[in-house]
Amino acid sequence: MQIFGFLDVEKNGSITFKEFLFGSAHVMKQPLFHQACEFAFAKCVIQGASYCSEQELADVIRPTIPDLNYEEIHGLFNLFDMDKDGRISKDDFFSCLRKNPLLIALFSPCLARKELSKDGDMVLHETV
Repeated sequence: MQIFGFLDVEKNGSITFKEFLFGSAHVMKQPLFHQACEFAFAKCVIQGASYCSEQELADVIRPTIPDLNYEEIHGLFNLFDMDKDGRISKDDFFSCLRKNPLLIALFSPCLARKELSKDGDMVLHETV
């Protein structure tokens, strides 16, 4: 709901394509967008792996949208799997988020537990 409110600049209960484009561009221009993408991808892969599976993506997204069914998760996985090889590489992940920057919100629970800094350091941040 917060994303919708952010995009609905005119506060009329609907989002125009222009508002969507401006909102997407604004998100990508944020200084910490790249770091947020890096951290979100790191949360999606098993330690030491370079690819994300459909199950790993589902495990990270479920805290944001607990009621996602298999078809919805599969659809998101296919969206992120840019080269359609059945796994999400870091390049796939970043390409998808560059094309669809608002999708970074899917990873908000894991990002909320991190404090990202402009110098690249990631510091644990306790949320209450």
